[in-house]
Amino acid sequence: MVARRQSLPRLMPASFWERHFLAATIVLLLIMTAAEVASMRMETQTYDESYHLLGGYSYLKTGRIPGHSEHPPLAQIAAAWPLLFFGLPVPEIHSIDAADELRRERELLYGSRYPADTLLLLTRSAHLAITLLLGVLIAWWTRRQFGAAAGLAALWLFVFDPNFLAHGKYVTTDVPAAGCFLLACLAWNRYLTKPRLASAVACGAATGIAMATKYSAVLLFEVYVVLYLLCWLRDPVGFRLRDLVKSMAVVGAVMFLVVYAVFGFETGSLLAPGSTVTGELSAKLQKNPETAGSFSDLILTHPGLARAADRVAHLPVPAPSYFRGLYYTGSHAEEGHDTYLLGQFSKAGWWYYFPVMAAVKTPTGDVLLFLLAVAVAAARLVGANKAVRIEWFTLTVPPMVYFVAAICAHINVGFRHLLPIYPFVFIWMAAVLFGTVGTRLVRIAAVACLGLVAVESMLAFPHYLAFFNLPSGGARAGARIAVDSNLDWGQDLKQVKPYLASRGISNVCLGYFGVAPPEYYGIVARPVPTSLAEARASGCVVVMSLSLLFERNFRGQYDWLLPLQPTGVIGNSFRVYEPSRLAAP
Repeated sequence: MVARRQSLPRLMPASFWERHFLAATIVLLLIMTAAEVASMRMETQTYDESYHLLGGYSYLKTGRIPGHSEHPPLAQIAAAWPLLFFGLPVPEIHSIDAADELRRERELLYGSRYPADTLLLLTRSAHLAITLLLGVLIAWWTRRQFGAAAGLAALWLFVFDPNFLAHGKYVTTDVPAAGCFLLACLAWNRYLTKPRLASAVACGAATGIAMATKYSAVLLFEVYVVLYLLCWLRDPVGFRLRDLVKSMAVVGAVMFLVVYAVFGFETGSLLAPGSTVTGELSAKLQKNPETAGSFSDLILTHPGLARAADRVAHLPVPAPSYFRGLYYTGSHAEEGHDTYLLGQFSKAGWWYYFPVMAAVKTPTGDVLLFLLAVAVAAARLVGANKAVRIEWFTLTVPPMVYFVAAICAHINVGFRHLLPIYPFVFIWMAAVLFGTVGTRLVRIAAVACLGLVAVESMLAFPHYLAFFNLPSGGARAGARIAVDSNLDWGQDLKQVKPYLASRGISNVCLGYFGVAPPEYYGIVARPVPTSLAEARASGCVVVMSLSLLFERNFRGQYDWLLPLQPTGVIGNSFRVYEPSRLAAP
C-alpha cells in the first residue's frame, strides 16, 4: 500500500482541516473530558482501583514495593500523587493475606476525615490526564504521517470509544499501558526511518516507561525484532542484521536505566523477604500441579541444588522487584484465573475469549469502518507499484503480535486487556480512509461510520463500563456473555441507596461484587439468602451484583435466582428481586 498525500476528494477541502486542526482537537478532547467527569462522579470505585491506589501511595510514602506485586509502580504513582497533599497515613500491615489487604485498601480511602469520593475524583482525574495525552499522541502522529483529516478521524474514534471512556478515568494500569505501548512502537518507527543513536535512546526511554507501567510491555522487544526483519526484507542494503543487535543493546540498556530509576534504584535479593526457592516452587506446584517440570522436580528433590539456588537467588541485583513482578505475572498467566464466558466457567480460559469480547465490545461503527478499510486497503495493494511505507508495518505488526499473545494467555478477566491494540487500529483505519486517495462514496461511508460510533457512545452514557454493541444486544444482554470488568466491576454501588429510598425499601439483602463498604453510602443490608423460601421468610428485597450471580457463584448458593425474572435493575450491574412478588420457578 502506498500512502500518497495528494489533493483528495473530501467532504471538506484538506486545507480546511489543516487550518482548524488544533481547534477541532481541543473540542474533541473537551467532549471526552466532560463525558469522563460526568461518568466518574456517578460511579463508586471499581474493584481494582483501591489496590492500585494503595500500592502507589505506599510506594510514594515509604519507597518500598509490595513483595508479591504483579504490577510495576509507575501508573500507580501517577494516580496516587494527589493523595500526598492530604497527609494520609499509610495503613499498617497486620498480616500477609487477602483479608488484611482488603482492610488496608478500605482504610486508605474510607478511613480518613476526607470524603472518599473526593479522593477518588482527584486520583481519577490524574489518570484522565494520561488518557487525554494519549489522544493528543494519536492525533499528532496521525496528522504528521497522513494528514489532518486522518488525524481528526483517529482522534474521533478514540474520543467516542466507550471502552476508553470507561477505563480512561479508572485508577488502573490498562489505559496508561495502552498509551505507553503505542508511544514505544512509534519511537521504534522513528528509529527505523532515521536510524540514529538519539532515536535508539529515545526508543529505549519510551520502552522503559512502558516496562515500568505494565509487564505486558515485554512484548515490545518481539515487536521491534519483527518490524526490523520486515524492513530488512524490504531493503536488505539499508537494514543490516548487525545493526539490529546494536540497536537492541542500546534500547535495552536505556530501558533498564529507566526501570531502575522508577523502582527507586532498588538493589537486593530476587526473592521476597522470608522466601526461598523451594518455597516458591512448592507454592507454585500446589496452585497448579500441571506446571511441574524437570527443573522444578530437580530442585525440590535435591537439597544441595536447593541450597545453591537459594544462595544465587539471594545475591543482590538491581531492581529485584521488577524481576519478581515478571515472575509472578508469568506464574499467574500459567495458572490462569477464574472467569466466565457465554455461560461457561474456566480457570484456564479459552483461546476464543478475546475474539468474542472484541466482537461484542467494539462499537458497531468501528466494526463497519474496519471492514471498509480492509476492502479499500486490499484494492490498493493490488495495484501498488512502490515499496510499502514503514509506518504501515508499525500500525499492523504490534496489534497482531499483542492479539496473538492475548489469545495464548490464560488470564481471561476482561476486554480491557485488549486496549493496547485499539489506538493502532484507530490510526490505521483513519489513515487508509482519510489519509490516502479514495473515492467520494468511500469517504461518505466512512463518515457515516464515524457518526454511528458517536451515536452508540452517546447511548452508552454514562455507564460506559457496561457497554456492549448493538448487534450483541447491548448492556442489558451483556451478562449472558461476560461480566467482571466487562460489565460489573462494583461501579454502581452509589446508585443503590437512591433506588431503595425512592421506593421506600428498607429491608435489603445485598450481594455486592466490590471493595467499597456499602455502609459508607448509607446501605444497611444482610447477606443474600440461599433459597427463595428463605428470602420470602426474611421479607427482604434482594439486590444482586451480576458478577456474583454469574461468575462468582462458585458454590451454587445463588442458583435459585437464575431462573427468576428481576423486578428492577440498578445501573447495569445490579438486578433487583422482590421475593414477595415472585412466583416459584
